[in-house]
Amino acid sequence: MKRNIILDCDPGIDDAIAITFAIANDDKLNILGMTTVAGNLSSDVVTNNALALTEFLGREDIPIARGARQPLLRVLSTAGDIHGKKGLGTYELPANKRAEEKEHAVVFMRNLIMNCEEKVTLVPTGPLTNIALLLHMYPEVKEKIDLICLMGGASKGGNVTKTGEFNIWADPEAASIVYKSGLPIVMCGLDVTVQCGFSREQAAYLQSREGRISKMCGEMLMFYLNSPHYIDKPIASIHDASTIMYLLHPELYKSVRIDVEIDCSENLNRGMTVCDFEHECTKDEAGIDVLMEVDTKLFERYLMESIEEMDNRLV
Repeated sequence: MKRNIILDCDPGIDDAIAITFAIANDDKLNILGMTTVAGNLSSDVVTNNALALTEFLGREDIPIARGARQPLLRVLSTAGDIHGKKGLGTYELPANKRAEEKEHAVVFMRNLIMNCEEKVTLVPTGPLTNIALLLHMYPEVKEKIDLICLMGGASKGGNVTKTGEFNIWADPEAASIVYKSGLPIVMCGLDVTVQCGFSREQAAYLQSREGRISKMCGEMLMFYLNSPHYIDKPIASIHDASTIMYLLHPELYKSVRIDVEIDCSENLNRGMTVCDFEHECTKDEAGIDVLMEVDTKLFERYLMESIEEMDNRLV
């Protein structure tokens, strides 16, 4: 049986590759819809990217709704220096002809979830603003949410500050609401995602292929690799793809189930995911499944195969 999922994203290079990965595996994943949230770039940019990308990937049938334009309480901070002014590095998608849904993303998600016969998995790869609003405004959806598999956080360290990962740091109040929801949560944090990506050689291989999906992914990753953030690193991390990889191949990961709290202060630890390793939760206890280890070779193999599959599909 296919897993029903809703992608909540802010494309973004790694979001774009995660979306491509999910669509390549639509024999296993039933993408009910997609929502956008301001994060990597503004709401206008990320919503246009989601619309244009799904059209480019031949999935105009996936409905897309625009969500929060800013965090719950904070001032919006974007990451254009990492993803480029238009979010996809130097890659230019064809002009978008699609229209977004008229409903706000939160209402849109609520209706998708409540009208689905089976339970739904939420896959947030940006700030958790939309998910927090959904759970606050429509608590009835909790009974129909099977899992929240999110990209965010870290058991130690950060990528926007010494202790803060961008998605959590961008809207810590929203993250706190989600983490305290009592729902099953898998945290695909920096502990594993910094290990998951492609090297310069792999990006160059993608660029050299005839397929347009490979070329897109290769060019976006080369933008990453040539940026100040990645120029001296062995791989360009494709953080958001770990959410999809976990849903498809959970056996690649090792995790620990623990309590996690979000630092919502104004101090240096804003957005820190504080992990309590002193007490490991049992299956019967509420807790967050924090991914700690990953088989990087199989991650690379499965992701590369899916990109090549999309090339073959969209000849």
